[in-house]
Amino acid sequence: MQQTTSLLGEANNTVQVIALDSRRSEQVISDKQYLKILQLTDLLSRNLNLEDIVEVFSSEIKSLIPHDSYRYVCDQLDEPVSRGKVERHSLNYHLTIQQMDLGELTFYRKQPFSANEVCQFEDLLCALVYPIKNALMYHSAIASAYRDPLTGINNRAAMEKWLPRELRLAQRHHHDLVLMVMDMDGFKLINDSFGHDVGDMVLKAVAQVVKSRLRDTDMLFRFAGDEFICALPHTDVNGAIDVAQRILQGIGQLELEDCSPDGHLGMSIGLSMLKAGDDFSLLFKRVDQAMYQAKKAGKHRFVVA
Repeated sequence: MQQTTSLLGEANNTVQVIALDSRRSEQVISDKQYLKILQLTDLLSRNLNLEDIVEVFSSEIKSLIPHDSYRYVCDQLDEPVSRGKVERHSLNYHLTIQQMDLGELTFYRKQPFSANEVCQFEDLLCALVYPIKNALMYHSAIASAYRDPLTGINNRAAMEKWLPRELRLAQRHHHDLVLMVMDMDGFKLINDSFGHDVGDMVLKAVAQVVKSRLRDTDMLFRFAGDEFICALPHTDVNGAIDVAQRILQGIGQLELEDCSPDGHLGMSIGLSMLKAGDDFSLLFKRVDQAMYQAKKAGKHRFVVA
């Protein structure tokens, strides 16, 4: 564990210094402290949710090392795990174990941390590293299970898990939501003419084009083959039409001279607002039919249901 304390100056600069004094060589962990670490490790190991693990750790050690807030950052997480606001004084640790990067943990409070508290905190961190490692490995495994290995976007399993819930939340809170079904035009001809390796390359390029036209809050899935599904929360029909137009424009600009018999690729899109009484099956059926209407109408266009 790499440890520093931070002091924030008046100019809002951060100065990092080594803890005020190091642990004396003759100091050892007491039996009581060792028992606390074992109990804490056992408690934390029962959970695989990173937010819960850090929260429980903070709660359990607060009587020993008072603090006002904390922040945990890791590359595998989309957002930091945090509680409370940044205060003047902090303990900052970069956590690693067996050459595995576990992220960075910072505890904050208004008063300085004493050297004894720093030493005690380091001992207690021993109870945290393995539970965090296990949680990160679990998080990575779950993320892989819901990710399409070819395109890197969410797969059908992720759609079936998350989209019905997203629809229920939108209905419960009376939020707009648009579902969009997209199917590539002429993709079978690409596979037949140039082979599946070229087809895979085109699929990856199309997924990136679609993703680049969406917000971070939008949900994109590869449904099957060359069919993609997207949910646009907090979006009305006009907003969804704008997204569909930008997707069609992006697909039309793909350079496919060596990947398509005619050098062009199209996308047929169906879209519809979530309506009262809709469940996922009903909404999907309506949007899917709109997508086929777009194909019958000439392809590379969208139809609103």
